[in-house]
Amino acid sequence: MVETSPIRIGTRKSALAMVQAQQVIAALAVACEIIPIISSGDKVAGPLRDHGGKSLFTKELDLALLQGEIDLAVHSMKDVETPLPEALEIAAVPDREDPREVLITNPCLKQENFETGMTIGTSSLRRAHQLTLHYPNITIMPCRGNIQTRLQKYSNRDFDGIILALAGLKRMEIFNNGIIEGIQANVQVLDINKYIPAPGQGALVVVKRTNDHRFNDILKIVNHPDSLLAIQIERAVVDALNLTCHDPVGVYSKVSGNEFFVNFILFTAHGFVEQMIQGPLENQQQLIQDFVERVSKFRR
Repeated sequence: MVETSPIRIGTRKSALAMVQAQQVIAALAVACEIIPIISSGDKVAGPLRDHGGKSLFTKELDLALLQGEIDLAVHSMKDVETPLPEALEIAAVPDREDPREVLITNPCLKQENFETGMTIGTSSLRRAHQLTLHYPNITIMPCRGNIQTRLQKYSNRDFDGIILALAGLKRMEIFNNGIIEGIQANVQVLDINKYIPAPGQGALVVVKRTNDHRFNDILKIVNHPDSLLAIQIERAVVDALNLTCHDPVGVYSKVSGNEFFVNFILFTAHGFVEQMIQGPLENQQQLIQDFVERVSKFRR
């Protein structure tokens, strides 16, 4: 009997990243070994844009893949910049978790506090712009860190509220029926049409070396074709507009049967542009091209 070595799955060392890797491994149902890697993004303080952007969360794993130290890498999709480094490719995208945002606020505050001013912690330019679009009088304060760190800052009353991705709370199993375990708060799941998420939010991605075909068949088990296609559309929009993680952009796509739609918002020095694309998948390229031309005119 020939024994095969476990598949080496690389991931960040954060609690959420480890849970996400375990979920992928459970779906694969084959022998795997998690290789936790501390990323540059976990080491730096302050806004990521001051240190190189979201690639700080992936570059050590990319290097480990390229050097053959791991076989596959599992990331949060929204941390993966476009394009991927040469010689790496998206191998699978599991069924996407809920991509919406969650606003967590002090239960002592009332609606009028939103109108007269309150402090919200976030280091996301997109979230900051979207919140101030709907609540012009709030004050945005920087807040970085993993889920536990940001929830602790909220509990310490560093801010009146924070905003987090619902997907992470669900994966950590601390969100249930509108309540977040361990904290006292008003918890509001935000309308995805008003608060458009970051490209890839709620999705996981498995990345592999382009020339390594050993795991192609088993990765089909975890891949969700509609989620993968929606992510590819979101990334195509971002790439066509030459946007990066430094741009306050929200893009959300959903595929249903042979149809797709995209909600988009981009904040600029001149204001913001909102657009929607909808149509048959067979016309995807032309519809995205027309959309890019409309948005590009606004940006000039």
